[in-house]
Amino acid sequence: MSVFRGLLSALLSLVLSIRHGLYAWGVFRSSKGAVKTIVVGNLAIGGSGKTPFSDMILNQLKRTHRLAFLSRGYGRSTRGFLKIGQGHSVEHVGDEPLLIASHHPDIPAYVGEKRVQALKQMAQIHPNLDWVVLDDAFQHRALKGDINILLSRFGQPFYHDHLWPMGDLRDLRARAHAADLIVFTGAPASLAADIRYKMMEESQKYSAAKVFFAHTASLPLQPLFGHNIQEYQIFGSFCGIAHPKTFHENIQVIQPTKVQVNFKDHHLFNDNDLQTIQSKMVNFGGQVEAWITTEKDAMRIRDLNLWKNIPVFYLPIVLKINEEEATEWNLWWKKRI
Repeated sequence: MSVFRGLLSALLSLVLSIRHGLYAWGVFRSSKGAVKTIVVGNLAIGGSGKTPFSDMILNQLKRTHRLAFLSRGYGRSTRGFLKIGQGHSVEHVGDEPLLIASHHPDIPAYVGEKRVQALKQMAQIHPNLDWVVLDDAFQHRALKGDINILLSRFGQPFYHDHLWPMGDLRDLRARAHAADLIVFTGAPASLAADIRYKMMEESQKYSAAKVFFAHTASLPLQPLFGHNIQEYQIFGSFCGIAHPKTFHENIQVIQPTKVQVNFKDHHLFNDNDLQTIQSKMVNFGGQVEAWITTEKDAMRIRDLNLWKNIPVFYLPIVLKINEEEATEWNLWWKKRI
């Protein structure tokens, strides 16, 4: 089996090398956007914190710059260019863009799989835009970003990872050379200097980009359907994200849970899932009185009427640049924008 996975990884490496070569040789074309762009992305298959990072960048810059947000809208049932509005659901625009739009109603947010074309349309609709933040566009070679930010999980840095299926990479390590910034997400809030320097040194084997570290901070639990959390004592947790173990472990610190349930990443919940959740509740012979999930999963549940009698609470999170690097981080942005 390992030999087979090795062959698949080698084949993927060949395909990716050819693809990037075709862009380098000018057979395929990369174009600048009609608006200046901040491109966020990763080399791995999900779970690097693109959504909270994009959220952080929007919060940081919107006080002084006119911004918009653009995503491909992974998992949506629609196609083409679409502005995210109040009547849209996860099926229309995808869970991550819907989450960003709900956090930033003052910033126009769009989905469009053809990013260069979408940027042209956004420039026509909003001629005074300064920057557009794009999530998950680091691999979108058709667009040449103005600022390219590579995210990598602190616990699984790209330089130690391997191409799928031997590892979690979906692109070559060498693509890190295109980054202007590398940010290791999920780092400890206080990081030993020797670890910082070692990871910076390893990253510099692939890229001249400036390296920063960011940690995740949890906010108070919020009710999804208006239930009072004080009325419940026994909790379970469920999620449909790329790395569920981290979520369940973090929840134990905030509110211990007796039951943990996992679904696949970007899972669209349905009535069968509701039955699974209900079967573990006290009223149905189980142990759980109420549930805790991620804010991204809450986006996929909030419009499902049959779920609204279930006490569900979600955990908002924010990403923060580590305190010892905050000044340098702010200076970097002042110079670039």
